Amino acid sequence: MSRIFLAAPVIFCLLISCKPSGTEGLLAGADSLVITFNVPGSDSVLTTVSTTEKKAIRKLAGFMDGKERGKPGCGFGGNMIFYVQNRQLLPVVFHYDKDCRFFMYEKEQKLMYTEMSDEAVDFLKSLAEGKNWY
Repeated sequence: MSRIFLAAPVIFCLLISCKPSGTEGLLAGADSLVITFNVPGSDSVLTTVSTTEKKAIRKLAGFMDGKERGKPGCGFGGNMIFYVQNRQLLPVVFHYDKDCRFFMYEKEQKLMYTEMSDEAVDFLKSLAEGKNWY
């Protein structure tokens, strides 16, 4: 009987440690995603991509956990909206020009700006071009 009481805290800690952290943890329940790409230098929509592919959703969520950065001086290139059961979970603004790359979103009531990796840029560009490799 005492072994059960000793094992319970260990199992609980293991379960907690397996849960994704950061933005991936925040978006773990996301079941769909809509990405809007703007015409460069404007607010006009160039194209829209939507997916329910879990692999793509997790991949984009992981990209957002880049290094924090200051507020950029460039505009926005598009936005992503993550959904869970048709409810908006998290809106994200992004820009992926070679001179200005970032994600912007709210986390714990704080506006976050994170750096965008080359891999994230390539992935978003491929989606904007109509490729859907995940």
